[in-house]
Amino acid sequence: MDDDPGFRRIARTLLEARGLSVAGEAADGAQARAACAEQRPTALLLDVNLPDTNGPELARELIAEAPGLRILLTSTDPSVGPVDGIADFLPKTELVGADLHQYLGGPDNHG
Repeated sequence: MDDDPGFRRIARTLLEARGLSVAGEAADGAQARAACAEQRPTALLLDVNLPDTNGPELARELIAEAPGLRILLTSTDPSVGPVDGIADFLPKTELVGADLHQYLGGPDNHG
């Protein structure tokens, strides 16, 4: 879930290279809500700043609707940090070297 189509393409490639399946993509909060309702992912990669909402607020909302959903927040701003035990955080610059399974779960999860 990111408003930058180039980053979504890179993220999809990265997730799939790590053995994680990608159920869908979204460019804003409204699309993210709809995709989560339709796809029912077990995990997702979520940008902190979306055009119509912010990632931490959306993370809280999605977790309330789907307890157990694992969310990894990302941003170009490395100072954001995790959200009160609801979502982990990694700067976008660290995604390439990160163990994404640690954040998003096993190879059967949807990111």
